[in-house]
Amino acid sequence: MKFLISASLVFLLLFQTGDCSFSQSEEIRGFCKKAQKLESNLSKIQLALQDINKREKMSLPAIINVYEILSRYCTVLASIQRFSDILIISKYQNKSDFIRCSVVIKSFADYFKTISLRLGKESSELVKLQQEKSTLSKDYTQISVEYEDVCKKIEEESKKLSESREENVIQNDVVYHIATKSESIEELDAELEAENVVGVLRNNKISTNLTLAYPVNGRIVAEFGDRGDDDSMICYMGFETNHGAVVTSPAKGLVVFSGNFMNYQNMIIISNGEYRIFLYGIKKIFAATGDIVEMGDYIGKMDEESKDLPIVKMELRKSGEPLDPRHWLLQTIEKGKR
Repeated sequence: MKFLISASLVFLLLFQTGDCSFSQSEEIRGFCKKAQKLESNLSKIQLALQDINKREKMSLPAIINVYEILSRYCTVLASIQRFSDILIISKYQNKSDFIRCSVVIKSFADYFKTISLRLGKESSELVKLQQEKSTLSKDYTQISVEYEDVCKKIEEESKKLSESREENVIQNDVVYHIATKSESIEELDAELEAENVVGVLRNNKISTNLTLAYPVNGRIVAEFGDRGDDDSMICYMGFETNHGAVVTSPAKGLVVFSGNFMNYQNMIIISNGEYRIFLYGIKKIFAATGDIVEMGDYIGKMDEESKDLPIVKMELRKSGEPLDPRHWLLQTIEKGKR
């Protein structure tokens, strides 16, 4: 069942309950930051291991090829040596035959030496790759254990907060949902605009200045303005991340919607008054409608078992108009450099 509560009622409830608005602790925020840093380290190690595996596959055929050449030359050299012995014991000795045979033996010996050195170099490089691979694998295992421990702490602390949030909801007999029967994200955004969320947020002293951060550790795989599968322009940024990655709030604001919406899977909408940030493609959501979140707060997790790497999509809108989030992300990056 979907609920539609006017912004004035939300404000009234916030006002009546005083400072009972749900907010996360610095401890959880710190765990999330650490988790995303560990995710970044794991991704770098995975890339390094992929590169080593690729170089190993290229090195092994080369070593085998050099070894085969070396074996053939050993056989030929042995044959020439036998021919030379025959010349020595033959009573029909010919000086020119000895000279030619000696030149051929020397040439083969020089090439044999070159091939041997090449084989040694290739083998040494392979041993070095295997040692590097072993070190990286140990680092990956160690970081994975640390990452799992941090995620466990996030889950434990979040569970405690969830219990406290549920008590507040029961006590106030309030469901903080602003939902709609809309059939598109545009209609949903229009309903939120009509509910005067801006006024509620201003009264609740949430800044309308917007600063954005990455919601997950990952790489950008889709840009605002790119063409989708149906050749239409996309209005979001897509961030590819790891399985089970921690999702954090990209901005400070009020969660005005949290739940499943059409084919967008789980969606979280965060508003700071003038802007609304739509996050979707999240497997497990933690933030609930009515939560006030800070940048970096834990809001959910990505799919842990999908075939491909999961992608979270972030869409930014103001007064119904889609905007390119990169502009605000770049501002955040520049601020961090100062």
